[in-house]
Amino acid sequence: MLSIPSDWPALRFKLRQWAHEHDQVALQASEINLARMRVLTPLLGGLSAVSTLVFAFRLILQDSSGVARDWLFGLLWTHLAMGVMMLGFMGLSHHLRHEARRLAGQILPLAWLVTELAYATVLACIDQWVTPNITPFVLGCMLAGLLLHLRPRESAPLFAAAAMAFMAGIGHTQAQPENLLSNRINGLCACLLGLTLSVLLWRKFSVITLQQRALEKANQALQTKQRELERLTRVDGLTALLNRATFVELTRNELARARRQSTPTTLLLLDLDHFKQVNDTWGHPAGDEVLRHVAALCAGTVRSTDLVGRLGGEEFIILLPATRPEAGRVLAEKLRLRVQNTPAKVQGHSLDIRVSIGLASAAPDVEASFDTLYAAADQALYQAKQWGRNRVV
Repeated sequence: MLSIPSDWPALRFKLRQWAHEHDQVALQASEINLARMRVLTPLLGGLSAVSTLVFAFRLILQDSSGVARDWLFGLLWTHLAMGVMMLGFMGLSHHLRHEARRLAGQILPLAWLVTELAYATVLACIDQWVTPNITPFVLGCMLAGLLLHLRPRESAPLFAAAAMAFMAGIGHTQAQPENLLSNRINGLCACLLGLTLSVLLWRKFSVITLQQRALEKANQALQTKQRELERLTRVDGLTALLNRATFVELTRNELARARRQSTPTTLLLLDLDHFKQVNDTWGHPAGDEVLRHVAALCAGTVRSTDLVGRLGGEEFIILLPATRPEAGRVLAEKLRLRVQNTPAKVQGHSLDIRVSIGLASAAPDVEASFDTLYAAADQALYQAKQWGRNRVV
């Protein structure tokens, strides 16, 4: 009985892994192949046109006969046919330039390589009438392995077919047995080298492409984390409102803008009434829930252009740009009533919450700093507490 090598399962696993990786990069390879074809096809078509003209002038200007004439005619018609086919490939590659996902866009590069190898094979076979040289076929195999990205399951049959076609074709044009054997061996080696180049370059392309994707994914994840960290440094961890430092920074920018545009600015300073009793009676987790509840009410009551922050403890602060004190007081009363009429749900119970609000405003013609505006709102808040709480001053 034949024994299975111990490393055969590992090899099968590796081959399946490579096949999976190849499928992942196949679409990108098709896109690259179509892009390269749009550059290579006119170049190869132009070389064929020049060669056609050269051999045509050679036939016209030089009196040749016999094998030499057949050789010239063969090369002339081969280059002419290749030029015409390249024109067709130019049109197809331009038409399918954005169709890499379609089957036609994936087959076209393979058909182009088949044509290129057939061209090289015919040239090498025709050359056997005058020389044992097979340089066109060797170059064709090398270029086929280098120019486009083909998966091994596509390139292996391609080069196998090219080898068989070359061996069969050269047998009809090379009469010397020694030259025929040598050229067939050299042609087979050229196919093996071309296939090796194609496989190695495909594998390199697959690894690099997947590494680039992994790097891009890691960079995106890193950028997401950086944005999240930046957000966390600017917001209060409990309520998701602006923290004190961020609120002060944005408020100073807004006050500078208000001075330039001569618009009023109003500041609201809020403090929950008897909040300590909530912590003492229900515990600090319940107090945190009340703070989140009030924060949501504040954020849902103001405009999108207003700034809402938490100073710390049970104190909140709101900046109302382009708002006169009368309009600010209307919003403050609306917010106070909303807090009063919306109990917080804590541990299955409804807790009535009250809030005192101090209001201060900077007139359009007054240069007010954050510190002065904050101090005025704090004094108003103190008076609201002194006058019975649950009010706007």
